[in-house]
Amino acid sequence: MKYLIAICALCFVSCISALTDEQKAKLKSYKEGCIYESGLNPAVIEQIKKGGSVPFDDKLNCFSACLLKRLAIMKPDGSIDEAVARAKIPKEVPQNKANQVINICKSQVGRTQCETGGKVLGCLLKTKAVQFL
Repeated sequence: MKYLIAICALCFVSCISALTDEQKAKLKSYKEGCIYESGLNPAVIEQIKKGGSVPFDDKLNCFSACLLKRLAIMKPDGSIDEAVARAKIPKEVPQNKANQVINICKSQVGRTQCETGGKVLGCLLKTKAVQFL
């Protein structure tokens, strides 16, 4: 099953319309589970969706890592699985845009898995690739 997250990210390239209803439901479940697990205030996600700036703290970083793990984009050791990220890109997404975002964001690494998740999300926000939350 393919998700619109090369990043979710990744959640993380292009438009939500490329997802099936089943994929949207699964992604929503992942998002809700990661909000609960990380203790993140759901209003932070709403702020991101509106294009607002948010402070990156431990909760947002851990939410990001959780989502990447559930999507199998983050490996158990905390590294990003570039092959999985590429495999999850829907065919409707322009390959050159997806490759550009993956190449920019794949090298974002923190000291912890949560910090890596936050850095990847930050990269996706900077490249305007997060439209799935």
